[in-house]
Amino acid sequence: MTASKSKEMTFLDHLDELRKSLMRALAGLAVGVIACYFVSQYIQDFIIGFFRDQEGIQLALLAPTEGFVVRLKISLVAGIFLSFPWILYQLWLFVAPGLFAQEKKRVFPVIFFSSICFLTGASFAWFVLPWATTFFLSFSTPDIENMWSLGKYLDFVLRMFLAFGVVFELPILIYFLARFGIVTPVFLRKYRRHSYIFVLIAAAIITPPDIFTQVILAMPMVILYEGSIFLAVLAEKRWQQSLKSGLDSTSDFTGDAAPNTGEN
Repeated sequence: MTASKSKEMTFLDHLDELRKSLMRALAGLAVGVIACYFVSQYIQDFIIGFFRDQEGIQLALLAPTEGFVVRLKISLVAGIFLSFPWILYQLWLFVAPGLFAQEKKRVFPVIFFSSICFLTGASFAWFVLPWATTFFLSFSTPDIENMWSLGKYLDFVLRMFLAFGVVFELPILIYFLARFGIVTPVFLRKYRRHSYIFVLIAAAIITPPDIFTQVILAMPMVILYEGSIFLAVLAEKRWQQSLKSGLDSTSDFTGDAAPNTGEN
C-alpha cells in the first residue's frame, strides 16, 4: 500500500514543494515579527521589570542605535514564539504526502505538543532568570557599580528563552526517532554517559559564556533525556506493533497503531 494516492513526485518537485513550504513559513514569521513590533515596548517593560525591584541598579543605552536594535530583537524572538505553530504546520505539510491517511490525522496533536514543550521551556527560562540575574549582580563591590547595557541584557534573556524552548523539544524528537526505529531504548541507555558529555557541550554552545547558565540548562537537559528513554520505550512498542500489522506507521503521536487494512 502506498502512503499517498498522489502521483509520484520527482526530486525537483520535492525541492519545489520544500521551497513553497519554507516561503509560507517565513511569511508567517514575518507577519508575527511585524505584529510583535507594535507591542515590543510592552514586552521590553515586562522583561526588565525585575530590575525595578533592584535598588540603585538600572539598565543603560550605550549606543545611539541600541534601543532600536533591542526592539527589533524582541520583535524577532516574540515573532518566532507567535508563529511557531504555523512554522511546524508548514513543515508537516511538506512531509505529509509521504504518510498514511491515518498518520496525517496526527498533525494537530504533533503541533500542539511541540508548541507546549517549546513554551514550557521558555517559561522555565523565565523562572530561572531572576536567579541568574541576581547571581550576576552579586559581583558588584563598593568600588564597582552595576551598569548593564540594555542590549546585552536583552541578548542574554532572549537567548535563554530560545535555548530552553528548543531544549524542551528533546522528548518529542527522541520519541519520533524511536517511532522510526532510528534509536532504541537500549541504545539510549548504552550511550547515556556519552550523551551527558554532549549535553554539557551543547549547553555551553547555546547559552551565554558562563558556567552558571550552562549548568542551569544542562540540568533539565539531563532530566529530559532520562524522560525521553521512557518515551522511547513506548515508541518502540508502537513501532513493533506497526511492523507486525504490516504497516509502516511511524508518525502516530497519541493514538494506537493504524489497523491493518489488508491492502497491498
